[in-house]
Amino acid sequence: MKDRLLGKTRSAFMLLMFVTTQTHFSALAGPACPPPPPPPPGGQHPALLASYATRPPWKVAGVDYAVGVPAMTTLTDWQLLSGPGIGVDTSATNGHVSVYNTSNVVISGVDFSLHGGAYLFFVNSPNPTVTNSNFGGANLAAVVSNVISTFNSPSLTVSYNTIDGGGAGQGSSLVGVMSGGTTTLTYNWLKNFPQHVFEQNTQNVPYAVIYRNNLIEQGAMQSGAHLNFLQFDTNSNSSSSVDVEYNTSYQIKQASAGEGYQFYANGSGLIQNVTLAYNVMIAAAPGVGLPVPVSSLSMSRMVHGGGSQNAGVAHDNYIDPTAAYGWLYYGSFSGWKFYNNYNMTTGAIQPGSP
Repeated sequence: MKDRLLGKTRSAFMLLMFVTTQTHFSALAGPACPPPPPPPPGGQHPALLASYATRPPWKVAGVDYAVGVPAMTTLTDWQLLSGPGIGVDTSATNGHVSVYNTSNVVISGVDFSLHGGAYLFFVNSPNPTVTNSNFGGANLAAVVSNVISTFNSPSLTVSYNTIDGGGAGQGSSLVGVMSGGTTTLTYNWLKNFPQHVFEQNTQNVPYAVIYRNNLIEQGAMQSGAHLNFLQFDTNSNSSSSVDVEYNTSYQIKQASAGEGYQFYANGSGLIQNVTLAYNVMIAAAPGVGLPVPVSSLSMSRMVHGGGSQNAGVAHDNYIDPTAAYGWLYYGSFSGWKFYNNYNMTTGAIQPGSP
């Protein structure tokens, strides 16, 4: 409940910010860019799975191939962005880029970590795309909502970006969506976030989520925060589909704890038609003996369901729950099916949940 209220408070603040922000100048994101080449071999953590009894047979994000900003990408200073609907505010501690009332804007090849860092938001701007860009900087600790946000801007795509939340701070999430349509997060490196990775806050409009091939590491770095890799806040609407596949998550003990992927609505909607498959999920306590004491656990449960008819299917996930209370939040998976989920430390099939 505390987590839900915190999210609603920050969402309300974000809406107020959208309404009151004044831009310093506006002007052009370049035309839509072709997709980047296939990810290069060798990821950020090539030895991450080397010591396990079993590992996935497929190429793993952040281990066998790199995600985030592609190597050799030339990045542009965010303060130089220009184009229809684009505004740039260069305030020393509140630097940001806004996009208002413009469809199909592509933000590509931008370094948002310069000048202390900047956040980005879209208002009344359908089909926005953020790709091949780098986010970071000390200023992100002062962001009270999200690093990337949308309001009434359906079908956001965030791909091939590196988003470093800067550790402890006020921000609620790296990516926050107050819009419908299909939200797509793919091939991103998502790290050092104060609380959440992604929040889908959608009321009374159709929506879907594609969340694939990301490397996720180190969240809930703010004291009093609540860890989630995925969180929903929906009203009477229900998801048409939620596709969470081929992600790698690695969490060690931080200032706070919580769950990994969450699939409940925090409202009257239903999170259904979920596919949770081919993910690597690691809750670790390096240097701590087994069994890991409660004081050293990095998270509570690795997946928290929602439960409804045709809610979801979880299969072929590879899990290390060593530093978690368990991989599933029991009793929250009514309507789900489980098969071929493996404990990497033993090689055994990981049981499902009633």
